[in-house]
Amino acid sequence: MAALKHYKEHIHEAVAAGADLIISGAGLPVNLPELVPETCRTKIAPIVSSKRAAQLILKMWAHRYNRTADLIVIEGPEAGGHLGFSREQLDHRQIWILIRKSEILFPVKKSMRKSFQGIPVVVAGGIFDRSDIDHVLSLGADG
Repeated sequence: MAALKHYKEHIHEAVAAGADLIISGAGLPVNLPELVPETCRTKIAPIVSSKRAAQLILKMWAHRYNRTADLIVIEGPEAGGHLGFSREQLDHRQIWILIRKSEILFPVKKSMRKSFQGIPVVVAGGIFDRSDIDHVLSLGADG
């Protein structure tokens, strides 16, 4: 979590311990590539809840570090935590599953085809059964 007090130290320890993947959110993890050398085997993935956040992180990582995400996690209001969703969005979670994911997923996947091709996109929050999995996969999610 980018909002964690000793974020840098936690990231360095995870890399030193041989973590396969670091998924980071709770704020925009804009400096994650700086903390995880490209030469190590640890992969990096930001958690986003909007198209704007995804595009901002991908652009910033490309510009500052000449690097991109190994995976992107798109989360919804049922992923838990302080995600910045309005009360109305929280009251209509099923609408989010049907609409919001495609509002984020399609533009992210489309923009990635241009400059970040091949990055898997995983959806989190609001996945309860096989039909939810099938639905997000039909929207283009990789997991």
